[in-house]
Formats: sequence, structure tokens, C-alpha cells
Amino acid sequence: MAADAILEEHLAAHPGVLEQLNLARDAAWTVVDNRLLGLCEQRIREILGVADSAQLANWHADASLSATERACLAFTEEYMIDVANLSDESAAAVRTVLGDQAMVDFVSALLVVEQRQRIALTWATVFGEAK
Repeated sequence: MAADAILEEHLAAHPGVLEQLNLARDAAWTVVDNRLLGLCEQRIREILGVADSAQLANWHADASLSATERACLAFTEEYMIDVANLSDESAAAVRTVLGDQAMVDFVSALLVVEQRQRIALTWATVFGEAK
């Protein structure tokens, strides 16, 4: 089940909290290119084991991806696996393709997308799928 549906189900009694989470989601998708953020969200879902398919599991070999998409997917993987040890090279690659402010926006949006997926996964695991 999609993260949005799980959050809506479990936060029905707390509309103010849901509204704030949705505002953060909307801001994330407003400040970052939707295709780029969608690719990174897909990779996050794959790493967490909640994706319907593993279409980006071998993204390194996909020649159709741009330099920006490659840099951001590499950053996303490092972020998901060990955020405390993100490499300077990964951060520099994203900064090079996006620029300073767009990198800040990207990392902020990535946090929002990742946290929504983790919250939904946790609630689905602990409380069961939304009905």
C-alpha cells in the first residue's frame, strides 16, 4: 500500500499532524524536479523493500540516466545505507550538477520522502496494513 494511504489511515484521528506531513510532502515535490525525486523515491522504496519492482536496482548500468540522475541516485543510496558517513565525493557530485541551493532543496526533499516511507513501513509492520 502507498505511504500516503497508510499515513492517512493511521493519522485520521490527528488531522493537524497529517496536514503538516502533507505540507512537507507538497513542498518537497515543489522544489525538486519531479522526475528526479520520483527516481530517488523509487530507489528508497526498493532499498526499504516496499517497492512493487526493483526497476532501479541496477541503475548504474542504465545509460539512459542523466549525470544529474546518476549523482542523485548515488547520493540517495549512500543516504539510505549510512547517512552519517555520506562521502564528500557524493555530496560534491550532487552540488556540481545541481548547484548549492538546489542541493539543499534536494537533500531536504529526500529527507521528507524517506521519512514518509519509513513511517508508513513501520506503521504497516506494527499495526498492519490500512483497511
